[in-house]
Amino acid sequence: MLRDYRFGTYDRRAIGNLDALANKFDPYGIAGTTVINREWQRYQTFNPDNFVFKTHSLELTATIPEGGGVSEGGIHSGQIWSKETFQPGVTGDSMYAFEIRMKIPNGVGTWPAFWMYSKPSAKRSDSSEIDHPEFFVMRYQNQFDWTGSTHGPGLGADFYSIKTNKFGLWHPGTDFSADYHDYQTLWTGDAVYKYVDGKLIVATYFKWTSPNPAQFGANLAVGSSDPSLVGLQPDATTLFPTALSIQHIKVWAR
Repeated sequence: MLRDYRFGTYDRRAIGNLDALANKFDPYGIAGTTVINREWQRYQTFNPDNFVFKTHSLELTATIPEGGGVSEGGIHSGQIWSKETFQPGVTGDSMYAFEIRMKIPNGVGTWPAFWMYSKPSAKRSDSSEIDHPEFFVMRYQNQFDWTGSTHGPGLGADFYSIKTNKFGLWHPGTDFSADYHDYQTLWTGDAVYKYVDGKLIVATYFKWTSPNPAQFGANLAVGSSDPSLVGLQPDATTLFPTALSIQHIKVWAR
């Protein structure tokens, strides 16, 4: 195992406070403080309101700050991004595997995800991106519907898939907000394999074409005014606080 990030206050080897978190992760990723996708939340620096440590987890927590509300920019939330970067064949190994164990929220408008994208630098990144998982609690899908897209110029066809429909959903009848699940990504130089609790969901031909390697991130977005995301808007302040709960992130290399 290359990295084993365990979260919680239960053990001195786990990441259990803000200082330890800041040693391994950044609170801002690809967009810095810029709001993307017309999202309603604004991500915050590490603080005890939006980064809440429990005995066995870290909760990325969305809150309504003083003067805020369920509107664009009216919500505070948290995200973590690895300081390290990864790319098969470039950053030292030919293959990487990632696992995040997490429990998602189920409130209307919540949009939790674990994904990989290029860290900002002088070299302009392209749209290479690996998402797994990504949940949209909105009009036509919710916490029962797994999605995990792959994007970019190097995207090829799926050569294995049990996804339910053409929109990229897998609907196994599981309420993913009811408990923790393991989401695993195997990334080689020419393909990405995505598993849930050890079950292969989709495998896709893919080449990372960004001039920069990827950092991985986990975040809790809430709300969007993008018209393509129908119903991805929280409708009451009583939803808050709400959290994406993470128990561990592990990385293997070969």
